[in-house]
Amino acid sequence: MIRYWDSSALIASLSESSIADRLQTERGITLSHSFCEVFSTLTGGRMGFRVDAEKAARMIRELADAVESVTLGTAEIHDALDLAKSKGVRGGRVYDYMHATAAQRFTCTAIYTLNPTDFDGLCGDMEILAP
Repeated sequence: MIRYWDSSALIASLSESSIADRLQTERGITLSHSFCEVFSTLTGGRMGFRVDAEKAARMIRELADAVESVTLGTAEIHDALDLAKSKGVRGGRVYDYMHATAAQRFTCTAIYTLNPTDFDGLCGDMEILAP
């Protein structure tokens, strides 16, 4: 049973020990791009706090030890983008769509996220769970 961790779930694992424990125990996968999203959130201050870039990089290295980082090939990205309109994807939703595409490509059984509605219509029968 492989679980996919989106960037919101990874960020939650940095502040909630029960989620961090789940990540350490279950492991799972994430797109390598997720680390950029985590860095952006940690250093950008959108969550009401801001972390120094050097500290954020250290935190992300620790996350990388707990989750397998995967990538989509160029052809897989193009194939997904060819279907984007039929899935209602435009604008920034493309990032959630790429998370969903990766989760499906790597045969995950569920996606951990704090934003379940972001994945509406993108994952077929895959479970969308709070971490």
